[in-house]
Amino acid sequence: MKTAATEFRFDAYHVLPDSPQMQKDFLYVVASLKARSSEPTAADVVRIAKINGILPVEVEGFQEYPGRGLGGLVKLPDEQRPRAVIMGTRRFMEQCGLEIPAILEVTMRKWEKEKNSMTVLAGWDGWVRGVLKFIHSSRN
Repeated sequence: MKTAATEFRFDAYHVLPDSPQMQKDFLYVVASLKARSSEPTAADVVRIAKINGILPVEVEGFQEYPGRGLGGLVKLPDEQRPRAVIMGTRRFMEQCGLEIPAILEVTMRKWEKEKNSMTVLAGWDGWVRGVLKFIHSSRN
């Protein structure tokens, strides 16, 4: 029997450039990393990706950095070589040397101010490519 549990649910994401291809690539990356993780938000991210017709792909060299983020090599569809991708907190992304574009910084700051929200960044090739927003919810 389950008791009341508090969790975060995947609510929104913003990518740059804001194109259908980047949205698809971003969901491939985050769903693939989350599918390998033990984070509580993992199942919800994978569920949303599947609703959008995106199935997680294999991640080589997967690493989980508890409380900070995830990383690994993800081969995007239609690409020959995998990309080194990471996702996690703002501080983790900065420690890994990824630049946060100004437009995504604005989105992240706006979402961080919202009550009961949590943000996560993801990127590759030296840049944060998108931000995810999770909303805190309680279930009985």
